Amino acid sequence: MTEPVTFVSLTAATVSIPPTADGSVPPGARLVGASLLIATRLGTRWRFSSEAATVAAGEKEQNLLLWLADRLPMADTLIGWQIDQHLVPALIDGAAHADPAIAHHFMVRLARVLRNNVVDLSIDRSGVADDVATAPSMMPDRLLAAWGTGRLDAVRDDLTAGALGTWLHFLRQAQHVGADAESATRDWMHRRRNIHSVKSEPGNGLNGKGGKREP
Repeated sequence: MTEPVTFVSLTAATVSIPPTADGSVPPGARLVGASLLIATRLGTRWRFSSEAATVAAGEKEQNLLLWLADRLPMADTLIGWQIDQHLVPALIDGAAHADPAIAHHFMVRLARVLRNNVVDLSIDRSGVADDVATAPSMMPDRLLAAWGTGRLDAVRDDLTAGALGTWLHFLRQAQHVGADAESATRDWMHRRRNIHSVKSEPGNGLNGKGGKREP
C-alpha cells in the first residue's frame, strides 16, 4: 500500500516593538501571524490545504502557537525561508512567553516537523521570500500599524501567498517530486478562486478572522 508523502510550506511574520518612553517595556519582537500550505501526495493524487492566522496587539502569542501546533502534520519535508535564522527562532521566542503546557505542546510539534527533510530556500538566494518581505502589508511600519489596530486581513493574505509561492518555487527546483505536482497545485488554486468567487457574491459574506481551510 502506498504511504502518503506530506510537504509543509511555512511562513511567519513578526513585528519589532519599540521600548516605552519610561523604559517599563523593553524592545523586542512579537509574532503577528503564520501560514501553512500542506501538500500531500498519495500515489498519483495530490491533496492541498492552506490556512493563515494572526494575533493583534493585546492578544497572546500563545493563541497563534496553539493554532499552529494543532495543524502541523508529521511532515516528510518542511519548506521555508531563513528557517534557522528567522523562522524557528521567532517561533521558539514566542513559545518562551507562552503558558508552559502550550509551549510544551507547540515545541513537541515543531520538533516533529523539523525531524525529517528541511529545505531552506534562502540558501540558494531564492527571490520568493523577497517578494513576500516587500509585500505592502509586510513593510515594518504597516505591519506594526496593522498589528496595533487589528486590521490584519492583508497580512493573512500575504502570508498565504508567501506559503504558496514558496511551495511553487520548491517544485521548480525539486524535479524528483513529480512533474504533476505543479499542475495539480494550479488546478487546486483555480478551484479555490472559484469557491472564493461564489462566497464573495452578495449574501455570502466572509468572516475573515483566524485562518481558512481550502478543499
